[in-house]
Amino acid sequence: MNWPGHAAGAYVFGSSAAEITRLQELGELLQPSTRQALREAGVAEGMNVLDIGCGTGSVTFLAAELVGRAGSVTGVDRDPAMLATARAHALSSGQPVSFIQADLAELGAERWLDPGFDAIIGRLILLHLDDPVAVLGRLVPHLHSGGVVVFQEPDLTRMGASWPPLPVLEQLCEWVRDAHRAWGIDCQFGLRLQQVFQDAGLPAPALRCDAFIGSGPGWGWYDQMLHAACNAMPVVLSTGLTPAEQVGLDALTERVSEAVASQRSVTRAIDLVSAWTRMAPA
Repeated sequence: MNWPGHAAGAYVFGSSAAEITRLQELGELLQPSTRQALREAGVAEGMNVLDIGCGTGSVTFLAAELVGRAGSVTGVDRDPAMLATARAHALSSGQPVSFIQADLAELGAERWLDPGFDAIIGRLILLHLDDPVAVLGRLVPHLHSGGVVVFQEPDLTRMGASWPPLPVLEQLCEWVRDAHRAWGIDCQFGLRLQQVFQDAGLPAPALRCDAFIGSGPGWGWYDQMLHAACNAMPVVLSTGLTPAEQVGLDALTERVSEAVASQRSVTRAIDLVSAWTRMAPA
C-alpha cells in the first residue's frame, strides 16, 4: 500500500533545509561503513564511478577520495535542492565530481552514461525506487567489463531496541516502521539485496551487515531516530495508526532525552547491509 501523499518514485521525506541537514549528519554517521564497503568492493584510484540517488553527495565525495585525481565520480539525483547542496560542496572542495539531475526510474540511453563506468554505487536509495531491479538492469550495460557494483541498504526491524529498555523510543521506532509500511517501503530491504542484484543480471554479491549501537546524550543516532519519528508522524496520524492524543512529539522527544540521560541504556539503530559484486572480465 502507498500512502496517498506519496508520489510514485518520490523521496518521501522531501528536501527541506532540515531534511538536508539530517542527511548530511546521517552521512557522517555512515561514513566508516561506506568507506569500508567501497574499499572491499574494489573502488580504487583512477576509477570512473556513478553514484545513483546521490542526494547531498555524501557517498559521491567519499568515492572521490578513493579514486583520487586520476578518477572521477558522477552523482545523479532527481531533487534540485539536494543537488544544489552537493554542487556547492563540490565548488569548495575541488574534488573530481560532477552532478546530474535525472529521474532514476527513467535512466536508459542518456549520452552521459557512456562511455561507461568502472563502478556503480549507491546508499539508502534502492528501497525508495518502485522497481530497483529495472533501474539496475538498465545501468548494468553501462558498466565496464570487470566493473563493480556496490549498494548499502537498511534493515530497520531492530531499530530502537535498548537495554535497559527505553519504551518511549521503542514506540517511536515502531511508528517509523508503520509509516514505512504505509509508504510501501520495505523495512528489511537490505536483506533483499542479493535477490535484487541477481534479478538485475548481476553475479551474486558478497554481503556484510554493520549494526550501529551506542548510548548517551551525545550519540548522534538518537537524533536520527527522533528525526525519523518526526517524518513519520503525518502518516501515523493520517492513517489512524495511533490516536492523535498519544502523539505529542515535543513531549515524546523530551521523554526520550530524559530516558537516555538517566538510564544509560545501550541502543541499536539501523542495521546497514552492504552488497558488492564484480562483473566478469570480457
